Amino acid sequence: MTGHAPASPVIVVLAAGESRRFGGIKQLAEIAGEPMLRRVARTALASHAPVLVVTGAHVDEVASALDGLPLATVHCETWQLGMGHSIARGVGELKRLFPNASGVLLCLADQPLLRLSTIQALLERHAQVPDRLIATTQHGVQGPPALFPRDCFDALMSLTGSRGARAVLEKQAERVDAIACDDLIDVDTREDLERIHQWLASQS
Repeated sequence: MTGHAPASPVIVVLAAGESRRFGGIKQLAEIAGEPMLRRVARTALASHAPVLVVTGAHVDEVASALDGLPLATVHCETWQLGMGHSIARGVGELKRLFPNASGVLLCLADQPLLRLSTIQALLERHAQVPDRLIATTQHGVQGPPALFPRDCFDALMSLTGSRGARAVLEKQAERVDAIACDDLIDVDTREDLERIHQWLASQS
C-alpha cells in the first residue's frame, strides 16, 4: 500500500499507548461487537484515504485486531517515552511509504465515536486550503483528529516525550482552521467506556 496519488493526505491512527488508567488493553475494548481500534480504523478506511496505524504496547494483540484490513502498520519501539515519539514514528513511516502525501490526519484509537463525516470534513477542508492546519474543536478546545500539511512533517517528526501534536498547533496558531464536532469522547477509563456503551444504546 504505497505510492498513493499525489496531493492526498494519509490518516495516521495512534494506537501505541499502554492504557495504564484503563486497566487493560484499551485498544481491544469491545465497542458494538468489535475492538475499539478496529472500529476507528474501519471508519478511517471508509474515507478512502490511505491509513497507517502506529502500534506500541501489546503490539501482537493490538496488531491482531486489525487482521484483514487494507492498511499499513508501524511499530514504535519507544512508545513508553510518550505520544510525541509515536507521532514522530508514524509521520516518518508515512514519508517513506507515501512520499507524495499532501498531509497527515492524526487520529486517536481511543475515540470510538469518531464519525466518517468528521474525517470527511477535515479532508475536504484540506483540499480547499492545503496550506492550513485543521483541528477539531469540542467545547471550545482544539485537539485530535487534526490535519497537518506536509510542511509540518519535520516538526511532527521532531516531537518527543508526552506532549503531542498540540505543540505544533500552538506554534502555528495563525494557520489553524477549526471544525467543531461532538463525537470525540476519549476512552481513558472503564467509566468512559461505560459512557460510550450507554450512548450507543440510546441511539439504537
